[in-house]
Amino acid sequence: MTEPRDEFDSPWKDILEAYFPDFMLFFFPQIYADIDWSRGYDFLDQELRQVVRDAELGKRLLDKLVKVW
Repeated sequence: MTEPRDEFDSPWKDILEAYFPDFMLFFFPQIYADIDWSRGYDFLDQELRQVVRDAELGKRLLDKLVKVW
């Protein structure tokens, strides 16, 4: 019998969405400077799901895909 999987991934993704510009500035300051923040940004979760299709059944966890200018 296996242990239930802890859900630590989802809260981090929620935080990333809420504080995306701050996250980029802190962790990737050079990339942050290259992004045109006046044009906004879009999280492309549905598009990522279409691109990354996992044959394994069950719960699927994915990373974040963000469109920036």
